[in-house]
Amino acid sequence: MKHAIALRCMQTALGWAAMLGLPLLTLPLLGGDMRAEMNLSPAGELTARDLHVWGRFGVGTWKQVRIVTESIGARGEVVDTTTTETKTTLVRADASRLTLRIEATVEVAGKRFQSQPQVVEYGYYGEAPNEPTDLKTIGTAQVTIGDRQCNCQVQQVVANVGAQKQITKLFVSDDFEPYILRRDTTVVTSDNKVDAKQQTTAEVVGLDRPYKVLHDVKPTAYERTIQHTPRGTNFTDDVTSPMCLAESWPARPKSWTRKATLSVAVL
Repeated sequence: MKHAIALRCMQTALGWAAMLGLPLLTLPLLGGDMRAEMNLSPAGELTARDLHVWGRFGVGTWKQVRIVTESIGARGEVVDTTTTETKTTLVRADASRLTLRIEATVEVAGKRFQSQPQVVEYGYYGEAPNEPTDLKTIGTAQVTIGDRQCNCQVQQVVANVGAQKQITKLFVSDDFEPYILRRDTTVVTSDNKVDAKQQTTAEVVGLDRPYKVLHDVKPTAYERTIQHTPRGTNFTDDVTSPMCLAESWPARPKSWTRKATLSVAVL
């Protein structure tokens, strides 16, 4: 039974690690070498790589996520605890795609189970390698964050993911980091129907909020993500600072994120 739980947790961890690498979410703690500048196009516009959560970082950058899952009995007592650790490393990143190496370890009843590392590759919009994407601007809109009205360009990206299509609507602002202020993603099945169990909404809900990062107080953006999956719904709050690169931190990442996730599973 314990081995079955460990296997299920490990499969879930690998699946979530791959999904967390998609442009639906932001990064937890990161380490490794950083690129000093973003890859701006000759016209000074933000590229798909600039807007992707991994795109601003150099090869060798990693993130590590630790999830503790508690099973609650009928009387409210904790009957089982599972700890899952997932490390994701950026192996390759070029102008059109990136490659991630994912390693997962699950601890159940004091025993550790380690999976074989997985390597995944996809484009910056979540498409499979060499699959075409259709990017177009469909208008402009204002996004309200607190008492601020942020003018945004609305872009739509259609990416092929196997037999399905992933349709993402981006609200992009050049004036406010993290630039994508809202992202709505839906999945359309092969029979051209929207899959209600695969939808994600990610939006910035706060700008320039002070937050203590290590020994300093930095301006941060608060982001909230609601992700519907066949296994349940995940609510994630991120506190992201784009201002964490200091002279005393030459090997630190340019961005920093603290993540808290609440998962509601379908039993």
